[in-house]
Amino acid sequence: MGRRLWLLTGALLLVLVLGGSVFAYNEAPMLTERVKQGLLPPVEERLPENPLVITPLREVGKYGGTWVRWTNSRDWGYIRMLMYGHSPIRWIDDGLGIEPNWIESWSSNDTATVWTMSIRKGTRWSDGHPLTTEDFMFWWNDMVLNLEMSDAVPDIFISGGETAKIVALDDYTLEITYKEAAPLLPERLCMWPNAGHGERMIVPAHYLKQFHPDYSDSENFEVFEEKMEWWMNPECPVLTEWMPVEHQVAKKLVLQRNPYYYAVDTEGNQLPYIDTIEVNYVEDLEVVKLKLLNGEADMQVRPYVAMSDFAMLKKGEDNGGYNVYLWDSGSGTGPIFYHNWNHPEPEKRDLYRTPEFRRALSLAINRGRMQKMLFFNLGEITTGTFSPKAIEFHRTEEGKELYKEWRDMYVEYNPERAKQMLDSIGVVDKDGDGWRDMPNGKPLIVRIDRDANANKTDVQANEMVKADWEAIGIRTLLNPIDGSALGIMDQTASFDIRDSWELGDGPNHLVFPQWVVPIDLSRWAPLNGAWYSVQGTAKATMELDKDPRDRTPPREAPEEGGPVDRLQKLYDIAKIEPDEAKRDELVQQMIRIHIEDGPFFIGTIADYPRAVVVNKKMRNVPDGKDLALGGFVNPWIMVYPAITNPAQYWFDE
Repeated sequence: MGRRLWLLTGALLLVLVLGGSVFAYNEAPMLTERVKQGLLPPVEERLPENPLVITPLREVGKYGGTWVRWTNSRDWGYIRMLMYGHSPIRWIDDGLGIEPNWIESWSSNDTATVWTMSIRKGTRWSDGHPLTTEDFMFWWNDMVLNLEMSDAVPDIFISGGETAKIVALDDYTLEITYKEAAPLLPERLCMWPNAGHGERMIVPAHYLKQFHPDYSDSENFEVFEEKMEWWMNPECPVLTEWMPVEHQVAKKLVLQRNPYYYAVDTEGNQLPYIDTIEVNYVEDLEVVKLKLLNGEADMQVRPYVAMSDFAMLKKGEDNGGYNVYLWDSGSGTGPIFYHNWNHPEPEKRDLYRTPEFRRALSLAINRGRMQKMLFFNLGEITTGTFSPKAIEFHRTEEGKELYKEWRDMYVEYNPERAKQMLDSIGVVDKDGDGWRDMPNGKPLIVRIDRDANANKTDVQANEMVKADWEAIGIRTLLNPIDGSALGIMDQTASFDIRDSWELGDGPNHLVFPQWVVPIDLSRWAPLNGAWYSVQGTAKATMELDKDPRDRTPPREAPEEGGPVDRLQKLYDIAKIEPDEAKRDELVQQMIRIHIEDGPFFIGTIADYPRAVVVNKKMRNVPDGKDLALGGFVNPWIMVYPAITNPAQYWFDE
């Protein structure tokens, strides 16, 4: 795809032409004033040779205004989902296409084993320092390949069981060489808002070297790690559309336009249009709802507004001065529940690996009630799949049928059948107290571990599932805990049954397969995933004499011939397969394992809508009908709302 299309795109962007004449670049008045004062160079010197051109959704905007937002995320996670500036390449049209970002063009050899990436010349960090291959190579050599540093080798840079070799050919050209083919590299470089979530890919080497132990007097990476969290440290240079200028811990984050942002609109106006973003922290999501009703927020999609509040928000549009749009979530599961495949208690681990147990719990869930009460009968009832928008489900008739089979396999509400399944595996009431016990007679208590700050919909779904499971005799505890503590439970594989997460990802199964195939330290088989994550790296043979939970990261090889082992081996083949049709066949084999041995995660209501509240004066914000697939909001690797280009939002005062 890179060779066919994006080299052409790069050529088209060599000059910006209107009526045969070269554009004169324009900038925001606040920046013009700084140029006059000698505080900034002229806009022509701040932009790259060939700026990224972003086409406004409806009209060229006007400069100015402050975008007010509210969040319950102490680490400002949702504001990081707003900006695509650090990502090398970007998805467009809900993942149907990709476009250059700070990587301007790319190409590969015929076997897709050697990739050449070209940085957009003249791109600068927010402090004016040039962006070059040094910034990538510092991340790669001094962070990723440094075993004392927390950044691991990303799976996208491992192929054929070996870590890729990356070199800088010059200040603007990277060469990546793999042992085996890496045909998905351009798409995988679109994942996440890099340096905000997911892999960093690029860091300001000129700033961070002063804190790195190899270049300074620092004795460890603690200060270094803190300094590169730009959302907490306004001193750290960024590539994002807006840059932090004020940070008050758990109170407020203020961002202003980045004077060096590398994009313009179709008339040569440097983006973004909006001057300032003000993000205010509140602990209670109900406060966010009140702020929306009072017209005190300008555009809000994250944190999410519950569908149960949609009617009230819609009724208050005129009084609040806003419109409510609906974007599709893209979720393949809705509120999700998954058992810990690597549970620390052997008896529970064996039970949770028994398909009939997980199937019984799926059959016990009254999804029809949940759909009606929480989602206004929108979305679709599901056992739990990858996103229904994934392209492998739509390319062939076989894909469409396979999706339906996966979705429907244990979706029926049938508590009597669930009880029969539990009886068949010896999960019965052995002591006469009214609750089912383990097959060995020990008391059985399942615990749903969730984030204490989970949204209202997830909390209500938890309560409904608890009632449904207890109705078939499974004693169920709800365990809301702090998000950081929950993260530790994920990393140590010490959770029982997890929720407060959803499966979406996409736009295909292989760019981010962590739900379908355990390949990292999270989700339903965390220790097996962590084992896979270090294969092909220096850590693969380290600490094998230690107990799996005492290793760094905690990890354990999957059971040979078991479903995790088979999934990982199929993925090894699929990710290096250059033929698209053959990759689809391999994905279908993976899904077959989920159907025959699963479900490994239990879904509820898929692809329901998300309410988006938008100030009536804010322009160029898409309605659902403007989006290629109606929206793909929930998966963080799809980067919503960044994919809608907030840099071209503007206020019509």
